[in-house]
Amino acid sequence: MEPSEALFDDDFIKKLEYLNLVSKQMVPGHLHGEHRSKKKTSSGIEFSDYREYVSGEDTKNVDWRTFLRLQKLLLRIFEEEADLPIYIFIDSSESMNCGDPVKFDQARKIAAAMCYVGLLNQDRVNLIGFNDGAENQLSARRGKSQIWNTFQFLEAMRTKGSTSMERAFKGFFSSQRRRGLVVVISDFLDPSGFERSFDMLRHYRQDLFTVHLYDPDERNPILPDEVLLRDAELGDLERVKVTPALMDAYTHAFDTHVAALEDYCKKNGWGFISSSTENPFEDLILQVFRQGRFLT
Repeated sequence: MEPSEALFDDDFIKKLEYLNLVSKQMVPGHLHGEHRSKKKTSSGIEFSDYREYVSGEDTKNVDWRTFLRLQKLLLRIFEEEADLPIYIFIDSSESMNCGDPVKFDQARKIAAAMCYVGLLNQDRVNLIGFNDGAENQLSARRGKSQIWNTFQFLEAMRTKGSTSMERAFKGFFSSQRRRGLVVVISDFLDPSGFERSFDMLRHYRQDLFTVHLYDPDERNPILPDEVLLRDAELGDLERVKVTPALMDAYTHAFDTHVAALEDYCKKNGWGFISSSTENPFEDLILQVFRQGRFLT
């Protein structure tokens, strides 16, 4: 993919400043780091629960009164307030390199807007470009001074290869990561589907906000009676006879795929937005804010 011209120009920065002002109105006082999660620890000020003692652990939080009654070692678990890490995954597979505007450019603008608000909100923001794995990463950043580093990272990203969210999530979260908010910005054209990779996020007890991006021609392509199609990621070629029945089936399959994404997310209490690249990125960000998932 050729470098995009002026992806983050002065006009873009002005839009980010506007979005940040709007976010303050939607969530008053959010700039003081109110992205918080309850973190269970062995010490703290708020009692939460019990769990069984494991041999070799510190005994300072053993409930000895319970032991005297039940002859069972139980540890007291406390909760403390913790910053909520934000993990932003940007699909950098080759299928994102199409459309007008290009899906990948739109995805990076969305990621930049989320980073901008998150960094000003004093959240720890991680950026991960992925294709068939976690291709490149910008580790946790915090504070306004990190904004230009995130922009430079996003500007340098390029599309290549095929898509495997499962490999990307497994590679990233197999290392010990704190629970947080995972934002995935993608066209979700993953040959393996999304269920196994989303199940993995549930296993790691991560929260999720899904941003599905598509080019209008991907849902309603205008094609001649016969066309030679090329897989954008694998390069495979196939000659296809285009009929009204085939186009109806294709549109139905597209809509079914998007509906399945949305249903899975809603069933798990996760955020979901699907947007055409025709829509301005700032309108999509405002939708994110209105859902109350990114700013909490």
